[in-house]
Amino acid sequence: MKRANGLIWLFTCVLLLAPAKAGAQSVPGVVSIENEVLSRYLNDSDYDTADYTYTNMDKYVPPRSGQYDKPDPVVFNWEYTSTWKEMQLEIYDLTAPETPVARYVVPAATKTCAVYNLIPERSYAYLLLGKNFQYLFPVEEGTFFVEGRRRMLRAPYVTNIRDFGGLRTDDGRAVRFGRLYRGAAMDHIRGGVRSMIITPDGVSVFRDVMQIGADIDLRSPKELLLNDADPSNDMTNSPLGPDVEYYNFRISDFGGVRTSHMYGQPIAKIVDCLERGLNVYLHCAAGADRAGMLSFLLAAMAGVSENDLARDYELTSLAHGGSARHARNALGAYNYAPTVEYIKTNFQGRTFAEKVQNYLIAKHDVTRAQIESLQRILVE
Repeated sequence: MKRANGLIWLFTCVLLLAPAKAGAQSVPGVVSIENEVLSRYLNDSDYDTADYTYTNMDKYVPPRSGQYDKPDPVVFNWEYTSTWKEMQLEIYDLTAPETPVARYVVPAATKTCAVYNLIPERSYAYLLLGKNFQYLFPVEEGTFFVEGRRRMLRAPYVTNIRDFGGLRTDDGRAVRFGRLYRGAAMDHIRGGVRSMIITPDGVSVFRDVMQIGADIDLRSPKELLLNDADPSNDMTNSPLGPDVEYYNFRISDFGGVRTSHMYGQPIAKIVDCLERGLNVYLHCAAGADRAGMLSFLLAAMAGVSENDLARDYELTSLAHGGSARHARNALGAYNYAPTVEYIKTNFQGRTFAEKVQNYLIAKHDVTRAQIESLQRILVE
């Protein structure tokens, strides 16, 4: 009788601890991370590069809205079983599957987990585990492919973040994902007081997902509180931590390429950081004007086509409510249309990217070796 009781107890434990057969509702084999507005814009935004009098952005971005600069998540769901106390979801990049690129631990009763910031055009594996007592048991595993032409990133309260990856070059190649990023500042300064916008979860995105090793800040000394009477609030290190290299290059004219001679130094430093294997995040305050123009110049250095240069410049509108100053047809002194006209009129090249490269060599002391190095690092 004692033996029978022992077998019943053992059989009960096995039932309690065994993997749940219901498991996750598998994600589709192919998942798009483009949000709806971004997807519609990219589907219908090829431009006549000889006509800068119009924009396609105003057809897609609702006015006074800034909610479309984030990616869609990959969502996992599972049926709730009271056996499990919590669930652990591990995501593996199949190009380097030795360790998970992300791990999430959530209560089983929530029945869902949203995964952000994966890299487009890449295959992933997932492993869902359930925890009962102190034991983890596999519930389901599978693979999926992430689609997306551009990689917008989600880091709490920091806006307008995107990867240079996915931009297409004149010769049909693409910029590599995961090396160079642009966006807004991680801190906010108002009334002489600095406050952090970025949260610990946001820092984790920058450090663990984007793996940023260099922070390129284009703001002025006044914006960084470098010229006030209180040195304790000076911006001298990256909000990401003292081990992240921090460089400040003042771009005071908001990117006017006809008058500026200040782009050479930040470009040289960005190339240097990339050559040393550091992933780079460049930003101004909003990631729009100064960072937008520097990003335009860097992308052209890499050989990106004129059509994709225009579309990338306009994507800032997704974070700033369709603002007219971020459209390709905006006519202010430092906007895109007059910049393109100036470069096309005054510099030679078979393609527009080559004309920008020759402009950078003539006006900013960028070297041919730096251009070739950037192309070698970024273009695949």
